[in-house]
Amino acid sequence: MNPHYPEDVNAENEKSLQTLVRAIRLSQGEFSLILVRCNYVDLREQIIQRLRQISPVQIKEITLTASAKTLYSTIFAELEDENPSALMVLGLESVTEINKVLTSSKYVREEFRKNFTFPMLLWVNDRVLQKLNRLATDFANWATRIEFTLTKDELVDFLHQKTDEIFTNDANLNSKTCYELETARKNLQNCGQLLKPAVEASLEFVIGLNYYLQDQIDSALEHYQPSLTFWQRSHHLERQGILLLHIALAYYRKAEKNHLENQRYWQVSRHYLQQCIDIFEQAQCSDLVTQHISKLGEVLRRLQEWGELKNLAEKSLALHQTHGSLLQLAQDYGFLAEVALEQSRWNEAKQLAQQALQTLAKVSNVQTYAVGLYLFILACSQQPLGNIEEAVSNLEKAREEGHPQYEPQLYINILEKLRYLYFEKGQYLEAFRIKQEKLQIEHQYGFRAFIGAAYLNAQQKVSSALVQVEKQRTVAQEITASGRQQDVNQLIERISGTEHKLTVIHGQSGVGKSSILQAGLIPALQQQPIGERDALPILLRVYTNWIRILGKCLIDIFEKIKGKELPVSLDSIEAIIEQLRKNADDNLLTILIFDQFEEFFFVFKNKVERQKFYEFLCVSLDIPFVKVILCLREDYIHYLLECERMVNFKTINNNILDKNIRYSLVNFSPKQAKEVVQTLTEKTQFYLEPVLIDKLVQDLAGEIEEVRPIELQIVGSQLQTDKIVNLEKYLKLGNKEKLVERFLEEVITDCGYENELAARLVLFLLTDENGIRPLKTRTELRADLSTEANKLDFVLEIFVMSGLVLLLPEVPVERYQLIHDYLVTFIRQQQASKVLTELEAAKEKQKLIEEQLRQAQREKEIADIEALLSLSQALWLSCDYLGALIASVKAAKKLQKTEVPIDIKIRTVGRLCHLIYRVQEYNRLQGHKAEVTSVSFSPDGQMIASA
Repeated sequence: MNPHYPEDVNAENEKSLQTLVRAIRLSQGEFSLILVRCNYVDLREQIIQRLRQISPVQIKEITLTASAKTLYSTIFAELEDENPSALMVLGLESVTEINKVLTSSKYVREEFRKNFTFPMLLWVNDRVLQKLNRLATDFANWATRIEFTLTKDELVDFLHQKTDEIFTNDANLNSKTCYELETARKNLQNCGQLLKPAVEASLEFVIGLNYYLQDQIDSALEHYQPSLTFWQRSHHLERQGILLLHIALAYYRKAEKNHLENQRYWQVSRHYLQQCIDIFEQAQCSDLVTQHISKLGEVLRRLQEWGELKNLAEKSLALHQTHGSLLQLAQDYGFLAEVALEQSRWNEAKQLAQQALQTLAKVSNVQTYAVGLYLFILACSQQPLGNIEEAVSNLEKAREEGHPQYEPQLYINILEKLRYLYFEKGQYLEAFRIKQEKLQIEHQYGFRAFIGAAYLNAQQKVSSALVQVEKQRTVAQEITASGRQQDVNQLIERISGTEHKLTVIHGQSGVGKSSILQAGLIPALQQQPIGERDALPILLRVYTNWIRILGKCLIDIFEKIKGKELPVSLDSIEAIIEQLRKNADDNLLTILIFDQFEEFFFVFKNKVERQKFYEFLCVSLDIPFVKVILCLREDYIHYLLECERMVNFKTINNNILDKNIRYSLVNFSPKQAKEVVQTLTEKTQFYLEPVLIDKLVQDLAGEIEEVRPIELQIVGSQLQTDKIVNLEKYLKLGNKEKLVERFLEEVITDCGYENELAARLVLFLLTDENGIRPLKTRTELRADLSTEANKLDFVLEIFVMSGLVLLLPEVPVERYQLIHDYLVTFIRQQQASKVLTELEAAKEKQKLIEEQLRQAQREKEIADIEALLSLSQALWLSCDYLGALIASVKAAKKLQKTEVPIDIKIRTVGRLCHLIYRVQEYNRLQGHKAEVTSVSFSPDGQMIASA
């Protein structure tokens, strides 16, 4: 910055403008870079307007968006085939990833000279210029530099005007305006111009607000406090209130970001908000009271001060019914609904929540998380009233409307309530899926240090519900904490260079292959360009219809990165290949990532089907700016040898398992594991005693001195669930095996009470007496489960989703295996007695049921025999001798087939013999020759009669 202001700034600006026009005119037909330095948007617009009027050369204008990733490629794409006489580029100061944009420019410096045969005006402020000089020195050294500035009086007027507008909420406050104000103050200080204390105090507030917008809350508070002190001394009530309000919002934001200490921060926020409302009321600023009173209600809600919240909500409702907005009215009804809910006034809570939703429905562009809150309150009131189906329906709507970015705790509460209701309804699988989602959200937003056996995902930042903070995905903490960041960097280096067209990532199951892709490599690629090209990472894990899935993923990622629709249908290999070539021409670097690639071989058992993929892979590797990553378990890596037998891979010298192509991922060393635990627990403030961390890592490493990432996650997750934070509690519990036992019991419980025996049996059957983990097919497991076989599919799905059991999609059938060897001994010792006892009890119960069924069947058959004999007797007495004989023979046949006590048989046969004798006498009198010659019993008690 130039500390010496010119005497006549206007004259200097006019001179600079003429110099700019001349530079444009003299650079026609060749590339030249002109850096136009100006710190003030309004002044820049004035200069541009004058430039349009006096320049003899037509100047094309391009404004960069905040999401721009590169300078060269963005301009190249915008120009298409146009070759303007001159180009003016605006908006560089608004680009989010400004460092990466500027850094990338130095790598393609010659591309500007080669392809842009016209002068390029690049508007910069002091901050951008300093970064450009530091990050792209060679590129900046090409430039002619021209600057424009405001006069001293204009700077003073600018400060007065903008700070007053900000205090009265008339200004569109953003980081750009804050930067301009801060720069104006520095320019005046450099000129020796003293500012009035009131302006200094206003600027302190603005600087603090700028830090707040950047989510640097402690820095914001450092600037808010002196500004508040000045306005308190000046007895300016309105500005005191505004400072108190923003200090309260700062502490509110600290509470949002730090969920373990949020109660303390909300108490501080409540203190300042109450002072703020009191000051506004004292100053008779009823409009400001009406506008901000709901913020105090929000803090009271967080603190669960239900009595105070009720009083405040009734007061604010009266204000908002007269002067407020529909959004504020909905919030008041929501406060009162939540108070009624907490006081078990279910019907009142239900009515108020419905009123809040009906009011909110009249508001356009409402934040969906607000709708989610009122749906959640409504569902919670419906549950105790017995309206379970309505409660579940409203929770599902709340889940759809809500977003963890703004209200992660609310979203977690919605999932927990929904999981509970599904579990109570016996829908255990859906309940478990929701539980897994809840764990992911808790981990992503810093509520949970360890995620268990699930995949890692990119971390998310919580945005403020009161002031928008830019959403940003960051590389998962485990990646950066464990030395895996080095793996991410090396993979990016492979992708960035020209040597490695193909990378084969391999490692043991549970080593973190999928996690390093999903939570490390892909977020890193999305945050930075590769050279001057935007990276287009496309991840596949499902191969049943890989062409359709790959085409859809390619379209989705393209539209997300480029911000425009792709007007083609990628439903064939030829269409996908053509699009990959177009991507290269469109300044994109496409990275095709095939994760869990071993599954491809089990999906496609026909070599002809597999050959289609190999040919596609071969062609893709020949396309410029296309890279391919295959990721699979190392015990399946030999399957890849088939590729080079069936297709000629010239690009990789027909050596797909070359050491320069393979990239091995290994388990953590004890040192890495310790760093992971320390970093994760510190960031989530789940503090573990150092000696506990040492002991835990020692137990996990064992004799092989390696820690499996998945095992670390499971044990760490259970530590947090059981709130074990010191060595004493850990040793009292037992050891890491005890933590795994609790993890096992939790997964078994998730299967539901009626499926518990089946779950224990499946675990037991996945072990053997030799201490190994046998691979079992569904058929083998089903055969051993006996009466519990019908529950097998359900239990296996829960076990696989939990990470407790591995699904191995092998040929010809899938097989299942426990996640780790050490579980075998544990299950045999700890689970055997439970399993055998419950199995024996189940068998006894089954025997009893079967005996009861047999007894009932016997009693029915005896009753049938007695009925036939009674019929026979009646027919005999009515002289229907033939009918009596037929009924007697039927009774005899039934008696032979029925297992009845011998005394019943003897009694029944006695009656039967008497009837047969009478019939025989009748036959003799009638001259018939047929007769019964004998009636006897076999050794097993069966009657034998011959005639």
